[in-house]
Amino acid sequence: MDSRFHSCFEEWVREQESDLNELQEVMQSERRENDAQLRELVEKSMRHYKEYSDKRRLLAREDGPTIFCPPWCTAFENSFLWLGGCRPTLSIRLLYAISGYELEAHLDDLLAPGGAAASIRRGLVGLSPAQLTTVNDLHCQTLKEEDRLSSKMATLQEDVADKPLLPIATDRASRRAERAEGNGGHGVVEAAMNVYAEKLAGMVEEADMLRVATLRTLVVEILTPLQAVELLVAAKQLHLSVRQWGQRRDLHRRQRG
Repeated sequence: MDSRFHSCFEEWVREQESDLNELQEVMQSERRENDAQLRELVEKSMRHYKEYSDKRRLLAREDGPTIFCPPWCTAFENSFLWLGGCRPTLSIRLLYAISGYELEAHLDDLLAPGGAAASIRRGLVGLSPAQLTTVNDLHCQTLKEEDRLSSKMATLQEDVADKPLLPIATDRASRRAERAEGNGGHGVVEAAMNVYAEKLAGMVEEADMLRVATLRTLVVEILTPLQAVELLVAAKQLHLSVRQWGQRRDLHRRQRG
C-alpha cells in the first residue's frame, strides 16, 4: 500500500486531536462567551474537514477500493463505514442525542429560576423551535441523499458483477477456451475492475461532499457558535474513541492468539 494513504489518515487523526484540545480548552475558559472566537474555531475545524476531503478525493482517483476499505483503520472502525466514511446523518443524530442527554441531566436546573438555567439554554439544550425545525428538514434532505447514493452504489456493484464477472464465472467452456489461448479473460476483468475503481472514487467524492456539506450547514448556518463548538467536540471525541476502542480490541485479540 502506498504510504501516502496511511500518512494522510494519520495526519488527519493528529489534526482531530489538536482541534479537539483547542475546542475543549476554549469551552472551559472564560473566552467561551466570545462568539467571534468560537466562530473562528468552528471555521478552522471546517477547513480541516474540507482539506482532508480534498486529499481523499485525489488519493481515491489513484485507488478507490483502498479508500472504501482502508487497511489503516481497525476492523471495528471499518464496520461503521458508509461509502468510505461515516454517514452524513451521524452528525445530526449526534446532535439529537447530545441535546436530549443534556436536557435530562440538567432538568432540575432548567426548571429552577436563576442564572444556571439561562447558561444551560445557550448550549445544545437551548435549541430553539426554529432550529429544531431546520435541523429536521436537513435530516430529511440528507437521508434522501444517503438513500440515493446507497442505491447508486448497489447498482454499481450489480453492474460489475453482471458484466463481465458473472459470465466469466459461469461460462466454463468459454474460460477453458480462453485459457487455451493464454489470456484467461483476465484482460476483460482487469478493464472492468479499473472502471469500477474509477467509479468508486467518484462515490467517495460525492459521499465526502455530502458529509462536509451536512456538518457545515449544522455548525455554521443553524447552530450558535457555542452550540457548534459543543457538537464538534462530541463528533471528534466519538471519532477518536471509536479508533481507540478498535485498537484495544485488535490488541486483545492478538494477545489471545
